[in-house]
Amino acid sequence: MTSKYLVKFYFTTLLIGTVISTVISLILEYENVTSYLFTGNIGEFLAGLVWFITFGLLIATISQVAFFIYLFIHPLGMGIFKGFWPYIQLLLIMYAIFDLFYFRFYEVGVEIGFVWGFMWIPILMIVVGIVVARFKNKQVKNANVFIPSLFFMVFITAITMIPFVVVDDTSWIFRSVFAILVMNAYQLIKLPDYIEASEREKKERGRITKSDINDEKRKELRKERDEKAEQERLAKQKKKDIKRDNQKKMKNRKRGSVKNKSN
Repeated sequence: MTSKYLVKFYFTTLLIGTVISTVISLILEYENVTSYLFTGNIGEFLAGLVWFITFGLLIATISQVAFFIYLFIHPLGMGIFKGFWPYIQLLLIMYAIFDLFYFRFYEVGVEIGFVWGFMWIPILMIVVGIVVARFKNKQVKNANVFIPSLFFMVFITAITMIPFVVVDDTSWIFRSVFAILVMNAYQLIKLPDYIEASEREKKERGRITKSDINDEKRKELRKERDEKAEQERLAKQKKKDIKRDNQKKMKNRKRGSVKNKSN
């Protein structure tokens, strides 16, 4: 992806997260901040608004960092664990759900004793994660990406949420969880569109980057490797055919010699 579309992808996600977090903050802090707008205290309102926007930018940045970490972790996991990687992802998803509930309840809910009030976050993540993972799986034609998508939407989101769920203030959770879920869904679903648009623009301009050259080299090496493997397969098959023909000739000779002796 070219720098133009990378920057566009970054700032679009940043804008989405900031707007969602800021709007929720203005609703939750109506009495402390938003009401100043209607009473004429513009300075107080702008001070609070700047703080909400800054927090929204922080949330958006954390979400994007987590997404790029996922883009590194997923191929690394496939390379190390190979066929076991999907099962490991499922275990990590279950661990994240339990840990998110237990960690939150243990930190701030033990004294209250109200268990169900701390279960809506993991339930929300599971529901949103399943919906987004199914949509992503339908988007990809030649592969099943349901488990990796669910892993990102649940496990990575849970890791991102840890600094906010340990705070004994529900408003901080509302300000972060919805924005993070929306941003994660957007990044997961829309990234291929940005890559496709970038590739299309490069073809139209006839632009060749170092990444394109490396991709072409990898394709050539893959093609050479496949051709070499096909040649080796044909050579082995030819040896088998020759061996089988020689065995048939030997059997025919033995049968011929047996007939001559009997005559």
